[in-house]
This record gives sequence, structure tokens and C-alpha cells, in this order.
Amino acid sequence: MQVVWRGVISLGIIDIPVVLYKATETDSGLALHQVHAEDGSRVRHKLWCEEEDREIEYREVAKGYQHPDGRRVVLSDKEPATLPPPDKERISVLASVDDGSIDPMVLGQAYHVGGSDPMTDRFYVLLRDTLRESGRVAVTKVALGTRESLAVLRAHDDLLVLQTMSWPEEVCRPTGIAPKSDIAVRPQELKMAMHLMDILSEGFVLEELHDDYQQALQQVVADRLEEMAPPRHADVTDLMALLQSSLEAVRSGRADATPARKTAARKTASAAKRAAVKKKPATGAAAAQKTTAKNTTAKNTDAKNTDAKKTTAKNTDAKKSTGKKTTPRRAS
Repeated sequence: MQVVWRGVISLGIIDIPVVLYKATETDSGLALHQVHAEDGSRVRHKLWCEEEDREIEYREVAKGYQHPDGRRVVLSDKEPATLPPPDKERISVLASVDDGSIDPMVLGQAYHVGGSDPMTDRFYVLLRDTLRESGRVAVTKVALGTRESLAVLRAHDDLLVLQTMSWPEEVCRPTGIAPKSDIAVRPQELKMAMHLMDILSEGFVLEELHDDYQQALQQVVADRLEEMAPPRHADVTDLMALLQSSLEAVRSGRADATPARKTAARKTASAAKRAAVKKKPATGAAAAQKTTAKNTTAKNTDAKNTDAKKTTAKNTDAKKSTGKKTTPRRAS
């Protein structure tokens, strides 16, 4: 159940923390909206200024009063703030009266009262049992929403129940609508009427009653909905088909991308193999062949260097043996 109010029950100097839950629901049936009869679209109410014959915004709206003689009083935002605010967090117990002294006609919305602090549950139980044993109800004052109202607090089973009341000036006094007072009922007629009421009450169970109109209305709406195709986005039956189509699309996309991925994979593998061959050290016969080749190359290089040195030495000796001493000429 949803909490609709939090506060305390003020009993003298004792504060009992409580929460309120709605005990009855008046909007449990189908919620019908005002729509355009031709196309079923919602009809919206606009803020319309009669004096200027135009639509206005919500920020332009204020609270006011029009006297029967035509005078208008428009209240500013500051004026309501100066009024004594109702205590919105307290159920103030004013007095207790006999349960039968409250006219059921003045009773309104009922609320289950639940305790909100285990430390004060003893005071909750004390108030509940006091009201039950005395056969009385507590008259209280409470502000639910923006308006303060009277309410009665009574024991109901193992709970306290709060039920709002109309203010005395809100009760309309009937005048001139009752049957004429000179009409008399004979005792035999009264007895037969009481017997009829007894027969009608046989087997009656209040909990089995239901709202026939709401049930019939729900059936009418259900029948009309069956005649209409549901909107595409709300078609739950097509969910499996949509999932299957999505799955096939994903598979098709992967299949188209497979050859490219395979070619790229092969190129990557070949490059990796070449890199591994270059970096991997030779072993076994391959290593021996590489070592022999290196040694042979080194020997050939040494032999070439030795032959070159011998050739250079021979040429030097030949020049020494055949060379002549040149005498410089004197200038004449």
C-alpha cells in the first residue's frame, strides 16, 4: 500500500508518529477521457481569458473572488502567505464523542492509520484500546493536501482508522423535500414491510457485490479492441519474428565478411612466419652449414689479402732495382 501522509497524532503532550494509507479507492475502474468523436484524439482544455478573448499561460493565472455585485478581488502571491497555515504534519485530537453521535452523512474518505515508530507503538495501542473499550471516537483536525478538515479517529479491528468529515457549515439542511407529515402507516403494513426486508436479506454477502456498470464497460472496450489491429510497436506476438530476422541479418553480415577476414588472416600468418624465420636461430645441420660457409669465406678473404700483400711487395722490389737517380738541372 502507498503511503499518502506522514505525521503524528497529537494527544495532549503525547505525539504518536503515524502514516496514512487510503482505505478505499474511487478510481479503480476504466479511466475514460474526453476525445474528438471524429478521430478519437484527446481533447485538451486551454486557459482562456474571457476579457481579452485569448489563451493565456499558467504563470498568468492567479486566485481571485468575484462578488455577486460584480466587484473582483485578485489575490497576490504574498497575501495567502500571510494567512495562518494549517499544520500539515499533525492530527490534533480535539475531543471524544459517542460513536453513534456522528452522522454518517458527513463522513468522507477513510484512511488506515499505521504506526511508524516501534518506540511509540505502546501509545498507539493505548489510544486504540481506549476508543474501543469506551465506544467513543476522537474528533480531530488534520490537513491533507492544502485544506484543513475535521476527521474522526476510531478503532477498527486491530487498527486505528481516520475518516474525514465535512465542516458543520458544509452540511446542507433539507427543507420542504420530505413527504407530508399527515401520512400514517398502519401496523400491519409495517410488519409486512419488515418481513419483506428479512426475505431480501437471506443469503446476502456484502463482499460479493461488484460494480456491474464497470464490468459491462470493460467488456465493451475489450470487444472494440479485438476488432482493431494493435499498433506495430505494441505487437508482442511479432517479437519472435523480429528476433529471428535480426539473427539472420547478423549471420548474413558475418558470412559476407568471412572471405576478407580469411585473406587478412592468411597475410598476417605469412608475415608472422617470415618474421619468425628471420628471428629464429639456426640449429643442427643448418647451423653447421652456416658455420662452414662463414669459415670458408674468412679463409678466402685471408688468402686474397695475403696474395695482395705479396704482389705489392714484388712491385716495390722491382722499382728499387730498375730505378735511376735523376740530377736536377741548373738554371742558365
